[in-house]
This record gives sequence, C-alpha cells and structure tokens, in this order.
Amino acid sequence: MTTYADLVTAYLDDPGPETLAPLRRAVRNSANFTVDLDLAAIDKLLADGAYAEAATALRALMPGAIFSPSAHLRLATALERSGEERSAARERQVASAALRSIRATGDGTAEHPWTVLRINDEYDLLRALHKVPGRQDLLETGGRRIDRHTCTDGTVAHFDATALV
Repeated sequence: MTTYADLVTAYLDDPGPETLAPLRRAVRNSANFTVDLDLAAIDKLLADGAYAEAATALRALMPGAIFSPSAHLRLATALERSGEERSAARERQVASAALRSIRATGDGTAEHPWTVLRINDEYDLLRALHKVPGRQDLLETGGRRIDRHTCTDGTVAHFDATALV
C-alpha cells in the first residue's frame, strides 16, 4: 500500500509530473482536504508561543494540508522553536519542494497558468516570488477557470483554478 509519505518521498526523489500527479490526487482525495485551508488558529498559537500545540494542530490537518507551503513552513517554525531542528529542516524542504512543484506546472501566463492544490498556494507562490497581490479576478476561458492576480508592481500571474471549485 502506498502511503502519503511514500508519495511525498517519491516526488522529492524524482520531481516531475509523473510523481506530482499521484501525490496531488491523493491529497485532494483525503478526507480532510479543503481548497480553503484556514491557518488562522495556527498563526495565533505561534504568536502566543504555543509551539508544541501549533505542531500538533498542524499535524492534525494532514494529510489534507500535505504540500501546502504555508502549512509546512508553519510546522517548520513550530518544530524549530521547540528544539526539533532536524524535523524543522525536513518541513522547510517539503515547503520548498511544494513551491517548486507549483512553478513546474506552468509559467504563470494566461496560456500556461500555474496549477495549485488550494487557494493559499497561489498566495504562497506570489510571496516566494516577492510579489504583493493587488487585484484578483476569476476568468472563465476555454472551459477553465483562471485566477488572475495583478500585483502591486503591475506584474500579472495566472493560476488554473478549475480544480478549486
């Protein structure tokens, strides 16, 4: 039986569409997956210095939050501040791989939009690119739903939001 850990490891060992597709499919099909991953309670725990509780709460969001850059970065922070450096490094590695996986799906143009698992991932990638979202528009084109972000510096990024319905 293939586990979520097996799927993540397969992608980390050999990043590409052949390993990303099964990982994303498994995450989307998990019982606690949501396209609107809400991490506000986690942010409060981290702000309050409740690192062990934050780590526990983040782990409870798995497998639905697997490959969420935001979730893995927050878990890395919680683990690091709890003295678990090795585990924190692993979570940072997974967050970076998740961001790279998004970038590998397209180039952010209308013709080749990036694909994501959840809405938060769009904002995670924009942050990683040092872009500040300004306006977001949902476009319907060619049977697809495209989130178009116009950033405050005038750049435009497109994400295929068809699977986020």
